[in-house]
Amino acid sequence: MTSVNDTPVLPIDDTEPPLITQQEHIVFHDPTSADYTVFECQATVRDTGKTFRMHTTQVSGGRTGAVCIARLDPTGIDEHVEARYLIARHWRISTHAWGWEFPRGMGEEHESAEETARRELKEETGIDVPVERVNVVQRIHADTGVLRDSIAVAEITVADADIDAARPAINHTGDTDWELRNAHWVDTNTLRAMIANGEITDGITLACWAIHECRESAVQYK
Repeated sequence: MTSVNDTPVLPIDDTEPPLITQQEHIVFHDPTSADYTVFECQATVRDTGKTFRMHTTQVSGGRTGAVCIARLDPTGIDEHVEARYLIARHWRISTHAWGWEFPRGMGEEHESAEETARRELKEETGIDVPVERVNVVQRIHADTGVLRDSIAVAEITVADADIDAARPAINHTGDTDWELRNAHWVDTNTLRAMIANGEITDGITLACWAIHECRESAVQYK
């Protein structure tokens, strides 16, 4: 994992955690549905001694998932042509709606985060790139209050030749993710406008784009 700035922006002064956790155990586990697990934990407030129960969830055995920020750089010498990024419509049963998202998925056993990102991009779009073109820039948590899982933010460099090679799979029903529709390459300004207009509502996609934008700005002004 790379870092554009190793110096913390704000001073860190962490004291002892306010909660003491104990007696953690599994209260639900469904291995057939993304290896979904619910944990119950009894916690004690350090200052008051008050106890209460908390529940957290985990999928895929706690293996790190990956989000793919696939970037297609312009070819030729036209300086006005910008890089473009791949977003697609994805059906989510939790919201019963379609939404624009970056390709993503859960990790599998014995996979690195880079390998997970590469596999997910291929499975969902048909685009196959060497793992050397996958750069995990950060790991995030979608909801630290409830979800245990970590997610690798992977920037992936894609070439026109990769897209041309993927067309047979894209055009052949069943070779790519059945949940995805309407994949598009869009430039930075289009992505920003979609976010500003409320067209992108997926929190993980929004978080990953914010990380990407901050990294781009940090490199530009470093």
